[in-house]
Amino acid sequence: MSDKDHKQLTTQVQIRLTTRQQKYRIGAEDAVLLMVPTHLRRFNLSEIVNHLLNNEKKVPFDFIIAGKFLRSSLSEYLEKHSISTENTIEIEYVLSSMPPKQTSSMDNEDWIAAIAGPALTTSIATACYDGNVRLWSQTGACIAVLKKHERSVKSIAWLSGNSKSSKLISGGEDQTVFAWEYDSSKKTTRVAFECIGHKGSVDGLSVNETKTHFASASFDSIVKIWTSSTNDDTVHSQQHEQSELASKRKRLADSEVLLKDCIQNLEAHVGPVTSVAFSKVAGEVNTLFSGGADHSVRIWNIETGKNLHSMSCEKVVLAIDHSANSNLIVTGHTDNYVRLWDPRDQNGLVVKMKLVSHKSWVPAVSCSPTSPFALATGSYDSSIKVWDVRSTTPLHTLSAAEDGKKKVLALVWEDGCLFSGGEEGKLRVHDMQVETE
Repeated sequence: MSDKDHKQLTTQVQIRLTTRQQKYRIGAEDAVLLMVPTHLRRFNLSEIVNHLLNNEKKVPFDFIIAGKFLRSSLSEYLEKHSISTENTIEIEYVLSSMPPKQTSSMDNEDWIAAIAGPALTTSIATACYDGNVRLWSQTGACIAVLKKHERSVKSIAWLSGNSKSSKLISGGEDQTVFAWEYDSSKKTTRVAFECIGHKGSVDGLSVNETKTHFASASFDSIVKIWTSSTNDDTVHSQQHEQSELASKRKRLADSEVLLKDCIQNLEAHVGPVTSVAFSKVAGEVNTLFSGGADHSVRIWNIETGKNLHSMSCEKVVLAIDHSANSNLIVTGHTDNYVRLWDPRDQNGLVVKMKLVSHKSWVPAVSCSPTSPFALATGSYDSSIKVWDVRSTTPLHTLSAAEDGKKKVLALVWEDGCLFSGGEEGKLRVHDMQVETE
């Protein structure tokens, strides 16, 4: 045994163990002080926590020091960061999650730009660059192809749904938003209405909690707010003057399609608006978040049409999501960063946290529906990363394509699964379970 190995086996350091997970707290104290050998690794520390908890059935834990998961021995960590063993090391332990396991994949005929998961209905929807929307059963069968858009479909969201029928909205490069009705018993689809008024590609759609309103984000720099109803004065027949892009094709063939006007234009972004997300906090039906090419994240009240707050960063915002569990906004960017914002903190309106690991643009982000700490991100670097935001290093990294060279463009975390798609054209489904808090 070398002197170095002997030193690691005999040297000890004091650690203070803490957790935010009440279920796994050791005793009544907020922290537990221990003297442990510095050669210990994650597995050894996990054994200690299980012993202190008197767990008959061992459960795995991860350990966070100074905002990063411990992936070495304590001695290696101390040496790397020039920390003396005379210091007390603060260590937070969290329940470890298993790596996501792919359960199925579904072949689309072109790139997948957006995905609507099955939480509201039993179907999964994909928006594709070939101009089509595809509906999938959870067994992997394509149950419908919705053809109406003239160019790539870039955004998609469910308006309503159950096992028998559902309503879906889709937006695309043809500057239109269509609302579709699907009858699962009859296997039929129809266009319920078409939203008119955008002058640029519609790259973002979001529906509020009560399903009464939805928002569309466009490259024309405007966010439009629409009602989901077909029984109000925003719906009319096709007597309006037709724009150049709203071409002859569908007007003559589908004269029964109703047209719909927006109820509000939200104008503050300078340049394309790439993404929108309604607040997922119960009761906040009028709060909307948007991100754009002007490097800003904006908070809106859709009832008044006011831009309540604006938050800025260094690069273009490509994607946005909101967590109902933590109330944080998550954004993906062209500098390869993932940023977290707290909409409740109006003192500085600055980024709360940056997550750095992707090697290329991040056009897809999705928060865990059950955990305040977990989120997933997809990148042009062909990877999906799962994060626990108590650490700035990713918890898991998945290859999103067989050759590892295809861009990830869409990502949705719903119903215990991670749904992803992009340049490869495959809708991939991963089992994704995390501890709820």
